[in-house]
Amino acid sequence: MASTKPNGRARKARYAGVPHVVMESDSYKQLNGWDVKLLLELSKQYNGSNNGDLSAAWGIMKNLGWRSSGTLFKSLATLERLGFIQRTRQGGKHQCNLFALTWQPIDDCKGKLDVKASKTASNLWKYQ
Repeated sequence: MASTKPNGRARKARYAGVPHVVMESDSYKQLNGWDVKLLLELSKQYNGSNNGDLSAAWGIMKNLGWRSSGTLFKSLATLERLGFIQRTRQGGKHQCNLFALTWQPIDDCKGKLDVKASKTASNLWKYQ
């Protein structure tokens, strides 16, 4: 049974979206299955106001079906190199790296990030 709002309309389910223009790019065609899985997992974390505060920490990802930290780190490197994600905070002592999807502007994440919020998307994937 679908849940409804008080006005009778169905509640909209959240989704992880990658725009068609991104998926049709030459850069996207270079991704393997693990790279795509990671891109979708990061997209799933995005809620419309937290771009830049997306995490691929091993502690999170191993519970999502990742069996090898090496594969995870290779996929992160590939997504960064091809411009699908941008590192917004360098992790370190008790802090994880944070990332942003490059087809969305970076949001102000309450001082968590090493980069400034932006009004436009960088679209780095177009130039790789």
